[in-house]
Amino acid sequence: MVQKSRLRVGAVSFLNTKPLIHPILNEEIQTDIEFSIDTPSRLALSLSRGDIEVGLISTIEYFRANPSHASYCILPDISIASHGSVQSIQLFSRVPIPEIRRIGLDTNSRSSIALLKILLAEKYQISPAFTTCRPTVNPKTALQDRQDPPFDAVLLIGDPALRHLGSTEYNLDLGKAWYKLTGLPFVYACWVARTEAQLGNLPKVLLESKARGIARIPEIARIEARKLGLSETLCRDYLQHHIKYDLDEPAIKGLEFYYKYAVKNDLAPPCRRLSFASS
Repeated sequence: MVQKSRLRVGAVSFLNTKPLIHPILNEEIQTDIEFSIDTPSRLALSLSRGDIEVGLISTIEYFRANPSHASYCILPDISIASHGSVQSIQLFSRVPIPEIRRIGLDTNSRSSIALLKILLAEKYQISPAFTTCRPTVNPKTALQDRQDPPFDAVLLIGDPALRHLGSTEYNLDLGKAWYKLTGLPFVYACWVARTEAQLGNLPKVLLESKARGIARIPEIARIEARKLGLSETLCRDYLQHHIKYDLDEPAIKGLEFYYKYAVKNDLAPPCRRLSFASS
């Protein structure tokens, strides 16, 4: 008898994912999936290669996938989104945003990079030069040298962005800027599966994990605050009031708008559409 392969599922390790995956990581839900943790960029590559069948990936990676190489579908009702200020996606700057000429990018999240380029083009009508920077960079220190700085601003995402909130004279919260531009939520990541994957009861498992995790946000905030060296109050406020976990009609509309802007600014190929797995 041939043994059935375990479904391989991957997620990112940021604070904002923990309400979605904490019950699974703690084995509070009975499941035989093979679960792994990685950075957003490496997770997208693993899904593309088929090293995993399901991943909590950046939304731009869904639109950039080549259907002839890897066809994807989105699992319904779950996302990592914001309806305004997100806090954990920040452009830290030493000059006013319209004066930025060079930006260092934390390359962990490609959705955030694409969103930044859209906002700079659509809201500020600027197209600065971009280079990479380490996710561990301290923006205040990195931007202090005013004589010959390597960049005028740095984009940080996730826990490093939370760690440096308010550290520079100027900043741009990308979730807030998107909401002002469109009036819609922004969806940073969602569960995406390769269409050939046999999902079984995984969609229900992930929904159960989401429900349990959201109900335990105060506990999760307390645990993660100690690990990250952040205040418990900041972590709890962030998870309860800035991050949204539904993929409802407004979020889907925001996702569609994001794709249209991405195509307009040559950040994603045309003729893609949203495809959802059966719930």
